[in-house]
Amino acid sequence: MEPIPKKSFVLLIIGIDGAMVIMYICSLRSQLQEVRANQGNYEEQIKSLSTIQESETSKVNREFLEKFFTYEETAERYQKIMPLMTDQGYQATYPSGMELPMSDETVKSSMVGLIAFEYRSSRNEAEFFNEFKQTTQFNNIANTEM
Repeated sequence: MEPIPKKSFVLLIIGIDGAMVIMYICSLRSQLQEVRANQGNYEEQIKSLSTIQESETSKVNREFLEKFFTYEETAERYQKIMPLMTDQGYQATYPSGMELPMSDETVKSSMVGLIAFEYRSSRNEAEFFNEFKQTTQFNNIANTEM
């Protein structure tokens, strides 16, 4: 047997190394394509989840404000907001802090032009700054404030 020339041996090793590098690059490319596809899916899922949460918090915010500031008589106001509040929060809305107001005066209220600014303090918490016009009628005398 003839010995393999040194040059041929080096070329063989370089060829094998080159083939391994090419295979490794192809493997990395396929992994990168898979990661990019997953990233796109994850981004879509994150957007859809955050959209659902934002719309839910915004909906609850709007619902509470409409029920709290739009009523034909004060008793109606308290009936409408009761399901949305805790007992402690509900009692805090009483003018005297003790019980529902009872009087012969008529009080009506309406709210228009709600603009809500939302701040997300965490994934599970949202804070709102709300701007709107409220018209309150006391014994048929109206007053509108922003």
